[in-house]
Amino acid sequence: MELDITERNDGIAQVALVGRLDVSGLHEIDVKFHAATAARSLPSVVDLSRLDYIASLGMGMLISCAQSLQRKGKPMVLAGARGDVDNALRSAGIDQAITMVDDVDEAIGTLGVA
Repeated sequence: MELDITERNDGIAQVALVGRLDVSGLHEIDVKFHAATAARSLPSVVDLSRLDYIASLGMGMLISCAQSLQRKGKPMVLAGARGDVDNALRSAGIDQAITMVDDVDEAIGTLGVA
């Protein structure tokens, strides 16, 4: 499991989850993911286009960070979920709690940044 952080100069935190977000994957990136999103208190884009699998614990991590950001008035947008990952997130109702869009560009547009 990898966490790729994209440095931006527009006040948005952008991270990509790469690989399998299962129990061992969560342990590898959980603290870094929180530091790159919720702890920065910036609107956040999470690129899921290279995520192959997500377990319920991974969904919990996303919800936890999104709620932390929401309490600070900052949104999180999930971008690019495909196949089984997209199906799992929608089946669990994650799309009701966190905005999900097709790609990073759309996510940035959703946040109101050109």
